Amino acid sequence: MRKNILTIIILAMCLVNIVLSAILIFVMVPTANKSIALVNKVAQIIDLELESPDNSIANLGVSDIETYLIEERLPFLLAKSDDEDHYAVLYLSLSLNKTHDDYLELSPLIKQYENNIKEIVSDEFAKYTIDEAREKKDIIRDQATLRIQELFQSDFIIHVSFGNILFD
Repeated sequence: MRKNILTIIILAMCLVNIVLSAILIFVMVPTANKSIALVNKVAQIIDLELESPDNSIANLGVSDIETYLIEERLPFLLAKSDDEDHYAVLYLSLSLNKTHDDYLELSPLIKQYENNIKEIVSDEFAKYTIDEAREKKDIIRDQATLRIQELFQSDFIIHVSFGNILFD
């Protein structure tokens, strides 16, 4: 008799479990579908924004890019990580988009603003210690490019390059 009562209790618990699982599914699935739809919309918007600027740079040929080299070798002081001063020594060059609308107007001004450009790069290097600067050269390069573009209020400068970089 006890085995039958136990079997009935187990069967009742299974039925309750199935009913509660079904209710949970009907409550959660519509909410999950709405969340998935929202995430997909946001992903589509982000993809549209990312494609737009990259396509203009990606379509540039080598003949459409001019390199402006700052002739002198530049030392930049790095943030302190120990008692010694550390430096990054490098040649700095800018890649200019010759097909950009602002190129003819702004490219002659680069010589005039060389000190400002050096200061921007110096400020970016000064944020990092010697070990961080070795690891984050790309981040420093990207931040310097953005700040130089802000200086000229144009994106005709498409890239900043660090040549023969040495850390001491």
